[in-house]
Amino acid sequence: MKKIMVMNFFPTIIPPNTGGVVRYFYLYHELSKFYDITLLSQKYTPEVETLHYSDTFREVKIPTDDIQHRIDEKLLNERIGPRFSTHAALSCALLDEPPPTFHQYYKQFYKECDIVIHESPFMLKYDINFGLDNKPRIYNSANHESEFAKHVWYGRRSGKYINHVKRLEKSLVQNAAIVFATSQEDKESFINAFKVNPDKIKLGPNGINPGAWNQRVNNQSVDSKIKTFFIGSMHQPNIEIVDFIVSQLADKCENIDFIIAGQCGNGFSNLAKPNIKILGEVDEKQKLKLFSETDMAINPAFFGTGTKIKTLEFLSAGIPLVSTEVGVKGMDLVKGTHYFHATHENFAFVLNTISEDQTLLETVALNGQRYINQNFSWEVIAKKMKKRIDALYKEATSS
Repeated sequence: MKKIMVMNFFPTIIPPNTGGVVRYFYLYHELSKFYDITLLSQKYTPEVETLHYSDTFREVKIPTDDIQHRIDEKLLNERIGPRFSTHAALSCALLDEPPPTFHQYYKQFYKECDIVIHESPFMLKYDINFGLDNKPRIYNSANHESEFAKHVWYGRRSGKYINHVKRLEKSLVQNAAIVFATSQEDKESFINAFKVNPDKIKLGPNGINPGAWNQRVNNQSVDSKIKTFFIGSMHQPNIEIVDFIVSQLADKCENIDFIIAGQCGNGFSNLAKPNIKILGEVDEKQKLKLFSETDMAINPAFFGTGTKIKTLEFLSAGIPLVSTEVGVKGMDLVKGTHYFHATHENFAFVLNTISEDQTLLETVALNGQRYINQNFSWEVIAKKMKKRIDALYKEATSS
């Protein structure tokens, strides 16, 4: 069984609680059915933690060190961007060399691995043998990171940091044997930005576990309001969505209750609007309950690269979805068949209109659920990626 070492600046959380962590855990969980996989992750708590998920799937969570903490403090003072979605990544990219503890575990697992996978460009310097050996490298991108940074990093030094990450990402994309992009849009973005052979960029979309959801419950009575749901991490695009719900949708949709879960709502917890409920972070049991009881889900996304895991989850769970183009990109969904399309300008109108037609909601939700569960399960995605990885390894070892 071929061995793969994966490098990432954030660790898993069980059960996974954000889009990035969902992809990180479930994709490699499925790939570990075919390969022996070790995740080398970073975390902020002080002790090294080794978790064995199966005989062929493990994770070593390695603490950040004092140098990273000082960089993190510097970035915090510069107000470069949201701490948890920016500082952990950028502090890795700004180091001159890998932290000693990470380097120790890297050397241990590097000796035996056949393939090295990077989850982002931020830890490229941690891979001290990059460009010096014959082991294939894969960039399993969740985003076109340097492009994404242009939209979420700010402050007077943001341009310098963005250019630094762009150089790292360019090196990774140009030198990796395969780059997996989560959408066709990201694939084209990589090609245009870094002038690479299109054949190198393959699709490795985000996915879902079709059997994860509770049976949906119809709690609506004649006099009850429609319950519309959004969930998101403390990620700037999610915070912008919550602001849009608060400032643009709530007052125009008086007969709809908006339920907002996740840390994206933390800055709005003192809000006093009768049809908005801010829940804060929820655990997996609460999330599944909310998914089963909500009448509609929304994703009025303004910006983002890659496919949106929350969109996949809403549809997989059988929830009628209203979304902007950005919220559904990369999935080839059909407007009016798999989901309800809206722009920011007419979002409230669409919500008010479709909420009155229960039969239409159920029909579109069922179509969307069938399509997503057939095409975007982690099992299906992992099998397709395996074919690419096996072909790469065969070519690398025969040359």
